[in-house]
Amino acid sequence: MLFNSQALARGWANARKMVGDTWHHAVRIGTSLDQGMQLGKRILASVSPIFDQLGQGHHMKSIVGGIRAYDQGKADVMHGYNNVQSHLARIRRQVPELQL
Repeated sequence: MLFNSQALARGWANARKMVGDTWHHAVRIGTSLDQGMQLGKRILASVSPIFDQLGQGHHMKSIVGGIRAYDQGKADVMHGYNNVQSHLARIRRQVPELQL
């Protein structure tokens, strides 16, 4: 017999653990990145009057554009994250034997 049920069960458990660990690691990295961006936005909001007083306010346009791009990217990522979570919940309900 090429595969026995114990080997398949062990392989499935290992694959499930690897995917779950990778997913949680990616979420932690994303959370850290987002916290850093939120801190950066608050710092930028506090120093922008200084740039305006020094006549360097035109530099703020590119920074604000970058922040807008980040916010749009974050919205896209969160949409994908929510899709994955809803599909996972559906699969958990319909196929509990997988033990996801």
